[in-house]
Amino acid sequence: MRNFDYKTIFKVLVVFTFITMFMGCEDFLEENPESNLGPENFPQSAEDADLIVGGMTRPLYRSVFASRAFVFVAGVSDDEMTVYNTSGDRYDMDQYTYTTDNIHIRQVYETCYQVINQANSLVAYLPSDQEWAKPYIATGRFYRSWMYSYLVRLYGPSILRDTPTEEIDFDEEITKASEEEIYNFIINDLEQAQNDLPINWTGNDSRDDGRPTQGAAKMLLAKMYISSAGYPVNNSENWVKGLDKAQEVIDSGVYSLMPDFEDMFLIANQNREESIFSIQVPITEGLLSMSFRPRQRTSGIIDNQGWYLFCGSEDLLDTFSDNDDRKEGTFLINLEQEPSPPANYLDFRYNSAYGQVPGVQKYQDFDRDNISDYAFRSAMGIKIFRYAEAFLIKAEAENEVNGPTAVAIEAINALRSRANADQISIGISQDELREIIHEEWTFEFAYEFKRRFNMLRWGIIDDVLSSDTRAINGYAPYKKYFPIPQSAFDSGLDPSLQNPGY
Repeated sequence: MRNFDYKTIFKVLVVFTFITMFMGCEDFLEENPESNLGPENFPQSAEDADLIVGGMTRPLYRSVFASRAFVFVAGVSDDEMTVYNTSGDRYDMDQYTYTTDNIHIRQVYETCYQVINQANSLVAYLPSDQEWAKPYIATGRFYRSWMYSYLVRLYGPSILRDTPTEEIDFDEEITKASEEEIYNFIINDLEQAQNDLPINWTGNDSRDDGRPTQGAAKMLLAKMYISSAGYPVNNSENWVKGLDKAQEVIDSGVYSLMPDFEDMFLIANQNREESIFSIQVPITEGLLSMSFRPRQRTSGIIDNQGWYLFCGSEDLLDTFSDNDDRKEGTFLINLEQEPSPPANYLDFRYNSAYGQVPGVQKYQDFDRDNISDYAFRSAMGIKIFRYAEAFLIKAEAENEVNGPTAVAIEAINALRSRANADQISIGISQDELREIIHEEWTFEFAYEFKRRFNMLRWGIIDDVLSSDTRAINGYAPYKKYFPIPQSAFDSGLDPSLQNPGY
């Protein structure tokens, strides 16, 4: 990805946006351009608007998810995941020795604003008095809220834009909004968007095709309520709102828990009844499976070996109960393969500084056909929201509002029952249940990029990362937020806007 001029990041020309980003085709994720759109012929139909939604999604899976930048920024930077590398930008994310020109920090930051500007165009230019346009305006609100939810939790106070840029104003004074202002903006946007989005876009059993739905908006809204109830906003009134919104998702009747935890992560099942919102990745772009796939320590042990860029944690593995099905559904401990012999994670090659570590099972589908096609790429997407999260939000919010009630415990036990794990009994204290809920977030969502955001809102990120065996090499409390990329300041952004400490 090239170094964006600062003015381009925040003031992208509409003509550039239309010519390079809003080209699409009949299929939501295909690449063949049908037309170039401009302000004078902005979408006049749902078909036109679909092109723009596809264009808005493309930089996400190319520059943020398929390129793996988000995994480094939101995943490798927590205490659950590590990398194979021993130097470079990837290693620096793991060790917290990154600089302000780290490519992954820059890619996530720039892409968020790129998508926000496109989303602003949808909201501003579509005819709000026409029924066909309402779900697409709501889609624009969802996308910019979603991007701001990353910016505020990864970079802290951020530049807040809610209108599209049609021309460059070089004299404009740039300021940053506070975390509270950004959360309020996100919540207001989602409250407007949630009822104008469809229950699903396809009208059939495929509930998730990568476009935001009512369920996705309500899930993001519930998460933003409980996030703003914690650090740094600490608006305790939002616990009740988060509880109510999670209950709406549960009561919708649209989603259900898949019976088998491990089956949920097979490519064939990724858009089924538990999936609320995900990034759909074309097979030609899908590097995640290859990046998580282990490589052999010695020759002849692992078939179809991968890059092993992202690795699990033996410490985390040991926290799982052996009778919890989520253990094997999360970690690749033993690999059965024919005709080669079975391999244990001690056979997986890794950075010698930390010894051998287990692989992550959630991004592997070893039984899929044509595994060697496309250089081991796969169509495995990224799960942003799945139905299980509504239960954890409900349990956490209920416990914070009303204490360790049967309602909170039943929500936790719904997930533990699916995993054949021991049930939580009534009679524990609020603090004890809070600790259990925090652990459940890990058991259910390890390696799904929830942990760092949770540590931030729980107010424990400094304590955890200051004692993590890898992050301890560079972590300091100011690094709870990443820096604004150096490329912005090289192009003229006022240095006083840099986050403290950098």
